[in-house]
Amino acid sequence: MKIRLDEIPEAGRFLHLHWTQESLEKLIPPHDPSGLKLKRPLNVDLEIHRRADHVEVTGTLTGIISLLCDRCLESYHKELRRSVRILLYHEEASEAGEEEVELAPEDLEYEFFDGETLEIDRLIAEEIFLDLPFRSLCSEECKGLCAGCGANLNTEPCTCEGRHADHPFARLATLKLNGSS
Repeated sequence: MKIRLDEIPEAGRFLHLHWTQESLEKLIPPHDPSGLKLKRPLNVDLEIHRRADHVEVTGTLTGIISLLCDRCLESYHKELRRSVRILLYHEEASEAGEEEVELAPEDLEYEFFDGETLEIDRLIAEEIFLDLPFRSLCSEECKGLCAGCGANLNTEPCTCEGRHADHPFARLATLKLNGSS
């Protein structure tokens, strides 16, 4: 969804969207390893206001997303509840200084756009990606997969007993360290 800047009234524009899986799929790579899916459409409430030198977008994203666990590769659900505040400046303003600058945490709220249209879907997708966990775990107690047989250790026992001796580091298990008996 694109919104032209000249279509935003003085009092601002309010959007209430149900953002679908189809919208998300247009903006993520085809082989994304996160397994990110929307369990049902996200509720997106945004206010867009034109200011003298920028556009301010505030609001909330709420819903349930589905991810793949990094340890056991099973799908699990996570609640998404994110407050949004983005300040968009015209691209010309970004080209004024080409020297390197150190960013403060509040500087991460700034973005640049072409000055004529806002790509709302891209902004929503970015906010979803920013809410994803660094390590995606179905639970802190997740045991993951057995490196030998691939069994999901949360639901079934390892079936590779006795086969552990076949790997290249098996001889290290018989190594005695100094001071150990």
